[in-house]
Amino acid sequence: MPITNRSGATLALLLCSQLAAGAAIAASADEPLTQPGYIAGTMKAEFQTQRPENRDGDYPSKGVADRFTFDLAVGFSKYRGTVSCLPHIFSKHIGRVIQDGSCSYDLGLAVVNPQNTSQVRDIGKLVGTYAMDDLGQVNLSGGNLRMEVQTIGKAQGFTSPFSGTFSGKPPRKITTLGQLAEEAKRQARTLEKMVNGKKVSVALGDVDPLRFRGTVLAMGPVATYPEATVDGELIYSYETDNWFPQLSIRTGNAKPDILGGGMKWVDDTPTEGHYELNIIFNERVEQGETAAFSDAQGEDAFFMTDETQSVINGRIDFRDQKIDDAVIQSDVRFAIGLQNVTPIQAQNFAKLLLLLPVQLWGE
Repeated sequence: MPITNRSGATLALLLCSQLAAGAAIAASADEPLTQPGYIAGTMKAEFQTQRPENRDGDYPSKGVADRFTFDLAVGFSKYRGTVSCLPHIFSKHIGRVIQDGSCSYDLGLAVVNPQNTSQVRDIGKLVGTYAMDDLGQVNLSGGNLRMEVQTIGKAQGFTSPFSGTFSGKPPRKITTLGQLAEEAKRQARTLEKMVNGKKVSVALGDVDPLRFRGTVLAMGPVATYPEATVDGELIYSYETDNWFPQLSIRTGNAKPDILGGGMKWVDDTPTEGHYELNIIFNERVEQGETAAFSDAQGEDAFFMTDETQSVINGRIDFRDQKIDDAVIQSDVRFAIGLQNVTPIQAQNFAKLLLLLPVQLWGE
């Protein structure tokens, strides 16, 4: 994606401002911030596979992809473009795979000048493809998903791949044997949290855990945001539609961040709802004054606010369009804030969201 400018002087001035902005970011990327709306923007999810004209009985038609269009700002960086995902398709009678699942990325990367936010510079792309097998496993090392960043002035470009593996629930096979197997694979989890010095536990009876094993998030969008490695689980509760991170994210040689808390789903209307985020980094046993007077039990304890902790908070709002009971489009708005969270931690969280369009937002 070549960069052109009719005025050499204008380009030089803009490059100088970018270098200054890069220096400002580098000086503060590992310093905690408290800022509402740090991760903000929109996503349009077009579930073409759910439209009646694109289905053959229980399965979507071959070659029809769901499309996720992002316009997302994370601090002074932007992700803009599309992710297209093909579903697994099985034969009706014996469950033979006739189409492999995959996601293809074409997201433009840009930076905003902190000194003049009207100045935005395209710097590269998050691009490539990964495949999902019929067990729900993704081997990123077998794909080519990567950050491709250009050299601009003195800012050196780079290519940084995503690698490692993650896995979720296997794609659904619509056969009698498949339905029996799916019922048998239901999983349970017991989660624990300290509240006011006391251990609170919640039993989740029907969950879908996303498992991460050495999942490497690529460096970028600028070099001050290094690679990070994710391990652990992101657990979805079918009973409440809530998500619970039980994750470790290590950036470079630093001590890993331990993520807890949760994302709580709230129904607003039959076609609208939102997630309330309370993602806690490195939770301390000592609780603030708000916790000392709390009677939260069960899942509610995972969504308590505490001004002394490091938290990603805010909302993700959904407005759906349906044909009968099928959601064919979701218009999504992100308004996510930081409380004592570093820009590096925020970028890692955002890149994890971008890596999981089907698992997090898919129908």
